Amino acid sequence: MTNDSNTSPKFLSSLPSQPITDNIVKQIGESDSPKIRGAMGFPGSTPGTIEVFLLAMESKTHVVVFDPTEEQWRVYNSFNTEDMTHDEMVDHASGIANEWLAESLSDRIAAGEEE
Repeated sequence: MTNDSNTSPKFLSSLPSQPITDNIVKQIGESDSPKIRGAMGFPGSTPGTIEVFLLAMESKTHVVVFDPTEEQWRVYNSFNTEDMTHDEMVDHASGIANEWLAESLSDRIAAGEEE
């Protein structure tokens, strides 16, 4: 698998193959990397776990999701944030996160019905 550094942050491969805690998201956001501006987790389907978070980089924000079928993290969507306020960026990322959570939930329900 090749990683395009413009679309996929390199540290994704260092994340565990499971949902993470808000504390880990906070550590990512506070990392020493000059490219990372911050990170914010969205509550997942299990209390205390993060299955989707936003990662604010220099000029782009990535919405990073945990793909349970692949058991790995991936960038679900990225968008340019140069002309957005912080609140606009968070609102836009929240909308994308909610879209993924709804999609993911219906996939999980369908998978559960097949078993």
